[in-house]
Amino acid sequence: MGKNQEERKTPVIVVKKRRTFSPPSLSEKTDIIAPVFTEQTAESAPAGINSSAVETHIPEAPARKKKKKRHRFPRPSHWTREYTHECVEKIKALFPHLRAEGGGFIPLKIGISNDISAFLAEHPETELTMDEWLCAVSCITSRRVYLQRTAVAGVPRYGLDGHPKGQVSDSEAQSAGRRL
Repeated sequence: MGKNQEERKTPVIVVKKRRTFSPPSLSEKTDIIAPVFTEQTAESAPAGINSSAVETHIPEAPARKKKKKRHRFPRPSHWTREYTHECVEKIKALFPHLRAEGGGFIPLKIGISNDISAFLAEHPETELTMDEWLCAVSCITSRRVYLQRTAVAGVPRYGLDGHPKGQVSDSEAQSAGRRL
């Protein structure tokens, strides 16, 4: 028994790693890589082995880069679909002049949330809270129709009174275009 235990050797575990190939840079890439099969390689290969399979190695495709996720601010948990719909309906009722003819809303001026806080302080009888305003505005400004309207530089932006208060800048138009 002692002899059998001494003769046993511990097993060797071999782990093969997968090679990753990076594509050559554009300055190095001059020709298309193709397998070369000549008579000389066919003669030198032993019988039974396909020399073209031995000679050529097809590199694996490089892994695709993951797209960066846009970091949006986290939406509060109470901003449900129903709550957002109620908030947008309140904005439609309180400020009908901010509605566009074809549906949706016209581009809002930069800093309109400061104006709404002053409006709410002056008119406490309105049944609108700042949280409801922010919920509605985040919904309105992320809609496709609104982004299409703000994707054109030079389009006027409007304040709470419905009068023009600035224009869409080039960088804002580009940002809206990227979000589309």
